Amino acid sequence: MADHLPLNDLADLEVRILQRQDAGYPVEITLAGQQEFPRGYLAADILPWAPSGDLVADGQQLLDKLLADAALSSAWAEARGQAPKRRIRLRLDATAAELHTLPWELLLEGSAAQLGAPIMLSAQTDTPFSRYLPVALPWSGAVDKRPIRVLVVISNPDDLESKYHLPPADMTQETKSLEDAFAAAKDLKIDFLAALVTLERLADKLREGYHILHFLGHGSFNAKRAQAALYLQDADGHAQPVLDEELVSMLARQGVQLRLVFLAACQSAARSSADAFLGLGPKLVSVGVPAVVAMQDFVTVETARKFGAVFYKRLLEHGQVDVAVNEARSALLTAGRPDAAVPVLFMRLKSGQLWSAEADARGTVLGVSNPRAVWTDLIETIKKGKCTPIVGPRAQGRWLPTPEEVAQRWAETYGYPFADQEKSMARVAQYMATTLKEYRPHREWLDTLAAQFTTRLPDELRPLEEYETLTELVHKVGWSGLVADDPNEPHRVLASLNLPLYLTTNCDSFMAEALAARPGITPAREVCRWNKDLDGLPSRFEGGSSYKPAREAPLVYHLFGSDAEPRSLVLTEDNYLDYLIKIAEKGRIPDYIRGVLASTSLMFIGYSLNDWEFRVLMRGLVATVNRRLDFQDVAVQLEGVGEADAAAVQDFLRKYFERANINVFWGSTAQFIAELREQWEVTRR
Repeated sequence: MADHLPLNDLADLEVRILQRQDAGYPVEITLAGQQEFPRGYLAADILPWAPSGDLVADGQQLLDKLLADAALSSAWAEARGQAPKRRIRLRLDATAAELHTLPWELLLEGSAAQLGAPIMLSAQTDTPFSRYLPVALPWSGAVDKRPIRVLVVISNPDDLESKYHLPPADMTQETKSLEDAFAAAKDLKIDFLAALVTLERLADKLREGYHILHFLGHGSFNAKRAQAALYLQDADGHAQPVLDEELVSMLARQGVQLRLVFLAACQSAARSSADAFLGLGPKLVSVGVPAVVAMQDFVTVETARKFGAVFYKRLLEHGQVDVAVNEARSALLTAGRPDAAVPVLFMRLKSGQLWSAEADARGTVLGVSNPRAVWTDLIETIKKGKCTPIVGPRAQGRWLPTPEEVAQRWAETYGYPFADQEKSMARVAQYMATTLKEYRPHREWLDTLAAQFTTRLPDELRPLEEYETLTELVHKVGWSGLVADDPNEPHRVLASLNLPLYLTTNCDSFMAEALAARPGITPAREVCRWNKDLDGLPSRFEGGSSYKPAREAPLVYHLFGSDAEPRSLVLTEDNYLDYLIKIAEKGRIPDYIRGVLASTSLMFIGYSLNDWEFRVLMRGLVATVNRRLDFQDVAVQLEGVGEADAAAVQDFLRKYFERANINVFWGSTAQFIAELREQWEVTRR
């Protein structure tokens, strides 16, 4: 496995700079999407920028000016102390676009007296750096199939030197350099666009479906018109300037399937103060390209060549575009290149992950000789409506914290006295219920989910008013807006399966909202009445009702409670033990639900082996019904197991799940969902 930094080890640090005010440019620093530091101001006299020619001196001066405000200096120091490894996203609002002219990639952290040596943030693996440009457009998701396809375009018009005084490309050397950069990568397919490199031929070639477009050539920037251009060719092989609007319009018409555009061209990342999207790189991002690597100033051919070789080598190993850019810049500094800060990464993604590091980005099914047959059988049961998803806490994605994250915070707040290395929500909640009040953790859990959900929303989706429940809040925000940029959001994919019943151990309304967003679907929600305090709640199954959910009117059944009723939540250790006892009583679990558990293929999404939710489900429900042997189950095993332990854990899982007649999917929820979506969409074509 490649030696790279796991995504989970990087905390997200967003530095947002807004429109200039009388006091300067407002600066907001946010750590991990939830810790918002007090606002500070960047002095307006940072412009115009006068470079000294000394990279270290300029980088130190840039950081000193950024952190001159005491509030910002304190926030930066605290964020660095809490998260030395952090993904730094510089977000310059469109109304502060003039700040793009600054060489932010030079930012240095610390000094010789503080850290032993100044550290260029954009050249360290622990601090991947990008210029973040949020775009309200969906994208196709991280690449979940192989091979990764690269289209290389080397534009070399025959009159570059005579007409524009630009050096021609060394086609042989450039082709060899790129081939060498890609040589060691498996599951990669490279095509070179043969001359003539016209815009029409480029458009035709891109329709074949490429993930990466690598352009090598020359470009120009008209400061008066704030317009970038690339020199392609006309039908006679002469230079044909292609304006930025022409290129991005072509990509927009094609639906933008590209994941990355690499522009190795002079001034191809030129900036204008008129608008944050006036340079070619940002304009490509504006029409949906997830990441663009471009040049913000003149760059030597040698720098472009060396940067590209290292960048692609590392990107193909781990798939993290911002980390790969930092690693390539580090190589430039090591080589003593004076233009190391010229390459810029414009990115619309928060994670930086363009594809999985694994050669097979889809995970594996353990203990079977033919994994494809397992998927085939699963898809067939879904088509027949004989599959029942069971959705767990790890499928909630970016919008809600995990139980472990909240448990850790509660343990610190309420003085949890036990020395658990990993805080369990059930144990910490039990401590709170015992030392405070019985339902204190239940109410605080719901308040925390609503607060964290609100904090993680982008500004354009965040409502001004407050809502009593998370369900009301999610409904007000709108499901379509939440998942517009994520085709592999678990609830969205599950809703597309058009099944009559969805079970969940989560209290949120995500599954119901995902279903309601589909045309012609009217979902209902119901909570399991597992204790006597819930006996008064209405149920569609009571009184001998013959109610059965249907594909057009599906039911989301909350096994462990919903946010509408705190007393329905199964949260503490006592709750789980009581649940196991109470659901054995007749009527606590409707006969229809028990019948579904016995006669359909169960698909566990968002669990790990040690989750209380998963173990109680297995012991209390699945193990107590007479399962039909012709239905196979699927469980999802998430990340969290070290490589050294993987073999032993895999062996344990095989033995454990064989007795329960479950197929174990060894891979993350994201991998499983991506594979499920791909398999399902194939059947509908």
